[in-house]
Amino acid sequence: MNSKLMREGLKKFIESMELEISKDSSEKMIDNLEKLWSEVLLSGYTQDPWSALSTRQAAVSNDPVYINKIPFVSICQDHLLPFSGFVSIGYIPDKEFVGLSNIGKLVHILSARLHIQENLTSEIADVIYKTINPVTVGVCMVAQHYCMKARFPAQNVSEVVTTSFRGDCKTGDFKRDFLKICTRLKS
Repeated sequence: MNSKLMREGLKKFIESMELEISKDSSEKMIDNLEKLWSEVLLSGYTQDPWSALSTRQAAVSNDPVYINKIPFVSICQDHLLPFSGFVSIGYIPDKEFVGLSNIGKLVHILSARLHIQENLTSEIADVIYKTINPVTVGVCMVAQHYCMKARFPAQNVSEVVTTSFRGDCKTGDFKRDFLKICTRLKS
């Protein structure tokens, strides 16, 4: 990221609001915003999501693996406001599987970029499917969007649910079982 350009943009943005704040307060605000955006909210651009799943092990079975309620925060590319919630991921290994913390790392890397929820859900499924080549993979994301919360306070409890599947989703009862797990996200 271009730190100098970001600082100039933040300075102009703050000045455009014509707030009555001191120059010191304005500089501190710019410092905090630049650090937050570059080191946290958009840090996923400096990391390779494919490397999150680079440590793999041979699968000893084809039993499904379900990971429920991985927390995430992402930034909406349309409004530059956060949306946050939980992701559930399930897959049936074929020849390999990855450590559970690696899946969480993947979610963190991809969510620390500008996204719309539908694309983030799909991108997580794509990386898992193309990296470990499971029989099937499902991703379910449940999130609250701050653009909705800010504009429509009565919708503070509104949740957006997106799902994405790759591979042979008809394998056994995988899709049905996975969607049952996803309904637990709301509780």
